[in-house]
Amino acid sequence: MLNIRRVDHAASSTHCWRVTVQRRTRIFVRDFSDGRHASPQHALEAAQWYRDTLVKAYPPLSKAAYCAIRKKNNRSGISGLTRVDTWALYRGRRVRRLYWDAQWPIGHGKAQHKKFSITKYGEEGAYLRACTARKTGLKALSTQTFSPFETWARRRGQAG
Repeated sequence: MLNIRRVDHAASSTHCWRVTVQRRTRIFVRDFSDGRHASPQHALEAAQWYRDTLVKAYPPLSKAAYCAIRKKNNRSGISGLTRVDTWALYRGRRVRRLYWDAQWPIGHGKAQHKKFSITKYGEEGAYLRACTARKTGLKALSTQTFSPFETWARRRGQAG
């Protein structure tokens, strides 16, 4: 069950359903004891009601909104844009590769990449093209919600 786990700990006599929902930086955790709710089934129903109420009050982020969150190690100023300066072998010779790389998720734990050469378009031109490509890619995600466990659940054969 999404966001609901069973806790059975005999040593501490803990038997309950635990609801855990995270939204941005807040984490909501609440236990629903079998004893207080008279049975495990009633405790589960109360836990599901609480979870549903939380999800309505704090809906999950859209994928586009999640992808727009700027990470701590970001140096380009825009999440999903990277300036790449590397060396590669081309026809037996070392060649310097300079480009802006735009990326966005496409589902199933994979990402789409588009590269724009700084040599070809110039620093500003490659950067602007990469920004535009990322915005276009994120528009397709606007109807999807972010689920960090989607890939994990699919591998285990569960519904996400």
